[in-house]
Amino acid sequence: MINEAVLLESRSLREGVAARTEVLDEVKTLSLLPDGMHVTTAMVAAYFGVAETVINNLLSRHREALEINGLRVLRGAELQEFKELTLSSYPESCP
Repeated sequence: MINEAVLLESRSLREGVAARTEVLDEVKTLSLLPDGMHVTTAMVAAYFGVAETVINNLLSRHREALEINGLRVLRGAELQEFKELTLSSYPESCP
């Protein structure tokens, strides 16, 4: 990784890095639920092109770090309440 200070000082380095946009060609758009903030496990799996079990395994192994970064898994009554309150305006999105 390039040091930010070096990048600020070196015009040639900045130009070289700016020209490297090929990685952006690989970036896909993550589909969100209609509220624009939330995703399902299936949506994350589709984004990465893996099975839902892979996402669930990663959740199990890295739950603490993911929760620190904002992950909330809704189940049961909490999931039902989310669907009713947040997605009621978008009935086609509720499974």
